[in-house]
Amino acid sequence: MEYDFDGTPHTILRIASDIDVWQASQELQFTGSLMDGQVKFVLGGYYLKEKGTDYTPMEFGFAQFFTGGDIDNDSYASYLQATFKVTDRFSITPGIRYTNETKRFDPSVQTIFNDRSQLDPVLASVYPQGAFVAFSQCLVGQANPAANLFPSGPLAGFPLPNCTPSATNPGGNHTMPAIEVSAKAKEWTPAISADYKITDNSLIYASYSKGFKNGGFSQRIFPAEIATPSFTPEFVESYEIGLKNELFNRRLRLNIAAFLSDYSDMQITVNEGIAPKVRNAGAGRIKGFEIEGEAAPIEQVRVNFGVGYLDAYYTKIDPSAAPVTLDSKFAFVPKWTASAAINADVYEGSMGKLTLRGDWSYQSGTFKDAVNSPQLFQPAYSVFGTSASFTDRSEHFTLTAGVTNLTDKRYLQGGYVDLNVGGAATASFSRPREWFLKLAYKY
Repeated sequence: MEYDFDGTPHTILRIASDIDVWQASQELQFTGSLMDGQVKFVLGGYYLKEKGTDYTPMEFGFAQFFTGGDIDNDSYASYLQATFKVTDRFSITPGIRYTNETKRFDPSVQTIFNDRSQLDPVLASVYPQGAFVAFSQCLVGQANPAANLFPSGPLAGFPLPNCTPSATNPGGNHTMPAIEVSAKAKEWTPAISADYKITDNSLIYASYSKGFKNGGFSQRIFPAEIATPSFTPEFVESYEIGLKNELFNRRLRLNIAAFLSDYSDMQITVNEGIAPKVRNAGAGRIKGFEIEGEAAPIEQVRVNFGVGYLDAYYTKIDPSAAPVTLDSKFAFVPKWTASAAINADVYEGSMGKLTLRGDWSYQSGTFKDAVNSPQLFQPAYSVFGTSASFTDRSEHFTLTAGVTNLTDKRYLQGGYVDLNVGGAATASFSRPREWFLKLAYKY
């Protein structure tokens, strides 16, 4: 995959990604019951193995270099969950999970292979190999990198000339030490829920759970780092209460939930020069509610609907996350979401059944990055779709034709903004209006 950021016929600002990932996983479960069905349990184990490479050549006006590297990850987990039927209407379900994860990253590929600062006669007189290569030789893997920088004068903060590359910087042009690093996490994550049947058709519940997202390493680094930049796990504690109902002789299903999630050691991505770095630099909270349901006013019509509200905000921000502040909005988190769909059986006879469907989804405005770049703000929008399905009398064949994104709405899905250093702002947009035709066979 290649990105041309400068938008010209010239090779000025370009990234070409070559990513190859292999993954395998396996899960085993043992389920059973005790005490005449009063206790039901599941005991399980899970394993994930992932290996891959990401060798990304990057083209900037000032240099050409490689980012990425090799990954080698393992994740082991075991868990136990049991449901205790205290009474015919009241149940409690505790659970516990232990996870042991290791992420390995080898950045040996990260090198500067064309330092264009040599084209500047002033810099070339001091750094014959280029100023960025000099940064590499004086910083990467050095025991005392500060001693290798000019303390004052017109080159204050620049590297001293003629630094000797460290043992972990073979060739003297690596942007990070050419050694494999690892991030480990060993965590117990509990969960517990309780539910009570108010009636045969109504149930209330409450739950608590804890989870985490493992740490790792920032991979796009330039011009040089003393050591491979890393970040630690992010944690979340979630609380939820809800009500589930089946009403009007099961013609209406209505579920209501309210929830709160507290995040700590949040992994926030900010730019440092041209390098997007992940930092554990905040704490936050997301609270809200969700209503979803399904109605069948008549036998031939089914209506699905839902609405959700999220109030997401930071409760703590470390200065290292600048320019993110306490007033910044969470990326990719809309305040309001809604959806609806209707399925109508308009014909059912000797030939088969014809069903028409229409659907709608809505999302309020969101930012697509943590720093809330105005170029990456997506205002509120709606998306519509429609389809028609015909199933033959034997119910073996179903032919479906439809249109997605009916109004051809183009909305932002993500992007990258670096106006100060790279001088570029890019974005990826949704797929346009498309039609499809699908034939399915059921045996």
